[in-house]
Amino acid sequence: MSPRSLSEAKDKTLGMLWRELCYAFRQLQKSPGFTILAVLTLAFGIGASTAVFTLVDSVILQPLSYRDSGRLSVVWERVRFLGIPYVGANPRHVDVWQKRATAFENLTLVQERTSGVSIGMEHPQVMGTVRAYPNLLDVLQVKPILGRGFRPEDGVRGHENVAILTYGLWQTLFHGDPNAIGKTLRVADVPRVIVGVLPRSFHFPNANALSSMSSTQAADSALAPELIVPVALDLNRFDWNGEYGNWIALARLKPGVTPKQAEAQLNTLEAQIVEQMPADQRDNEPNALLSYVQPMQEAVVHSSKLELWLLMAAVLGLMLIACVNLANAQLGRALTREREAAVRSALGASGWQLLACSLLESVLLALAGGVGGILLASEALDLFRRYTPIDLPRLAEVHPNAAVLVFALVLMCGCALLFGVLPAAHFVRANPQQALQQNSARTAGSRENRNLRRWLIGLEVFGSAALLLIMGLFARSLFHLLQSDKGFDSAQIVAAEVDLSGAAYRADQTKRNFDDGVLRSLRAIPGVESSALVSAMPLEGETWIDGITRSDKPMAKPPLANFRWISPGYFQTIRERLVAGRLFDDRDAKQKTVIISQASARAAWPGENPIGRKIRHNGQDYTVVGIVADARNNSLKLAPANMVYFDFHDDAPYSSVFLVRSRLRSDQLIPAVRRAIWSQGPDAVISRIKTLDSQLADSLAPERFETAVLTGFGAAALLLAMLGVYGVLSYTVAARRQEIGVRMALGATRESIYRLTMREAFLPVAAGLAAGWLLSVALARLVRSLLYGVSTIDATVSLAVICLFLLAAAIAAFVPARRAASIDPMEALRTE
Repeated sequence: MSPRSLSEAKDKTLGMLWRELCYAFRQLQKSPGFTILAVLTLAFGIGASTAVFTLVDSVILQPLSYRDSGRLSVVWERVRFLGIPYVGANPRHVDVWQKRATAFENLTLVQERTSGVSIGMEHPQVMGTVRAYPNLLDVLQVKPILGRGFRPEDGVRGHENVAILTYGLWQTLFHGDPNAIGKTLRVADVPRVIVGVLPRSFHFPNANALSSMSSTQAADSALAPELIVPVALDLNRFDWNGEYGNWIALARLKPGVTPKQAEAQLNTLEAQIVEQMPADQRDNEPNALLSYVQPMQEAVVHSSKLELWLLMAAVLGLMLIACVNLANAQLGRALTREREAAVRSALGASGWQLLACSLLESVLLALAGGVGGILLASEALDLFRRYTPIDLPRLAEVHPNAAVLVFALVLMCGCALLFGVLPAAHFVRANPQQALQQNSARTAGSRENRNLRRWLIGLEVFGSAALLLIMGLFARSLFHLLQSDKGFDSAQIVAAEVDLSGAAYRADQTKRNFDDGVLRSLRAIPGVESSALVSAMPLEGETWIDGITRSDKPMAKPPLANFRWISPGYFQTIRERLVAGRLFDDRDAKQKTVIISQASARAAWPGENPIGRKIRHNGQDYTVVGIVADARNNSLKLAPANMVYFDFHDDAPYSSVFLVRSRLRSDQLIPAVRRAIWSQGPDAVISRIKTLDSQLADSLAPERFETAVLTGFGAAALLLAMLGVYGVLSYTVAARRQEIGVRMALGATRESIYRLTMREAFLPVAAGLAAGWLLSVALARLVRSLLYGVSTIDATVSLAVICLFLLAAAIAAFVPARRAASIDPMEALRTE
């Protein structure tokens, strides 16, 4: 074929496609209701799918924003006596690794915390701070854009008073002024000279993302690190077999070295470390100390992977249901246009022209819905970043990219094919002569078409039922958490966490004086019923885990417990029940006494009365004076832990959480609490202040968010499925109008017509429900770790969803059934 002929053929094809496109556009204009509904459905579906995929891509799929981030690893330790999978490394062990391990290019030690940061004389601002060996930036291979990085001498005691700012903090405090280098900040009441500013792209995981314990802060207080300071550690102050979980070891593997190879080398060193331990600290059991080298990206995102993939599956399931619904609607429109297709075919239109005509309508709808969806996704992500109730790792890195746009385009094309292929295929297969000889209603009401549309309804119900059943399990799990017995009363309590790690509070007596003064000031506030302090914020997991060592009967494997330091009045304030003995009072400030929980009593003194017995801690004996009821004051998701409580005068904590029970509203009490704290120390860092009820709600924020999102998806899926049932039945009644008239003329009653129409709905609904239930059982096993107090097969949830579906199907089918039963037989017979 000559070039001219090819050009003419090409022009002809393009011209034909343009005409078909214009024709498809005009056809959609003729059905504005259907077009608007279809575009909105696709916009919401594609928008939700694109937004969730952006989260999955940015958090899970994209590599960390460091050079050669695949070689970055977190090195944990597996400590047999702790009984947990892994934990942050002991600093003395890390020192051995640094000197002897050859698998790493570089290795550092990191600790994250909140610190009070101030310029001048104002009250300190609470900021996320990273304390690390000076080689942290070398491990991450990050260079400051302004100033310098840390030097080895910055890790020497007396020379560590320098700091590096993140780009965001530089902008906030100094508005991008390059002269910020050399200026001084007070960090935890220690003056530090600013020596560098990090790039805008630098994002370090917060304390929740790199947490080895079950202790996690609420999303509103797990602050993103904004400041990095070097640390100079005196390793002689650390025990050889303790101090686990307070520090995190980060390493960069040498090229070609795998995590497993590095782990094998470290395990050899771990055996040497055990041999090096003093006899009174050594655990001689096999595998008492092992290492675990985990890729840093996996360590950062592992806690969120399952939830994000669950949301991705849910939103794609909803998208599929929407496409099936639109396919049903498009098929109905195609059946009514068979005569039109027949006329076009008789006038010479080819099969592929008819196919293009039908598919182009779907393409136009998908294109309009896709553009709207991308805009909606962008707005949704912006709102999510600002107001999210959950602490999602790498949230600052969440943004659309090329992969997201490709996903949105693939989704648009997939949607166009999914809901356009059935009507297009029907156009192509239609027999022109037969279509011209019979009316569209009879064609639409044929057994083949009715069966196809039943299958589509069943498919919608199948996906919707599975989604609703999974949503029901999450809702029941959340309800179980909310209704479980906490063992304490969180109502009318304000909690204020104060960080006393600054230089002004290094002396224990200074901390005790501050705590006592604040407690007196709090009790003087009008309307305050009681106040107390505790060393850890309630409902933030397990912290300070140690063994309950009996003085009279030392055990090789003492039961582990969470140690807390409290003031007299703590149990009265949170209303935790005393079971035996007594609570702390003023005399315990000078006595070595402890209070234990029932779980601790059972673990350390099975079948015995612990009152009056002694435990050994830090080389001293403490007498058990009371036993309190078990409480879920660490987490509502975990069984009550073993607890041991010391009087805070014995060892003043560096972090004090003041609890105030009052009849005042929180908006009146919180300013008064803040004033009471600052009256004892204007430079005291109030890390956070909130009601204990809000702390409880924040501790369940991930579960609330998952349940809310799945509930929204489930409700949308149910609505789409019922709209599908209504649409199909309405169309079927119109198509079988003459048949129904004949039945009624031959004596069929209105009740029998109701049954006939309802059966059209309930057969595919029942089949879809059964298949959806089976799928939900399989899915529930995959997300079992996200459920609390609920089995994967829950009869209550299953029965509720089945009843809901049957009721919704009955409502959706009622109007078409009533319309069918109201048909006038004589009028129906005359319509042929």
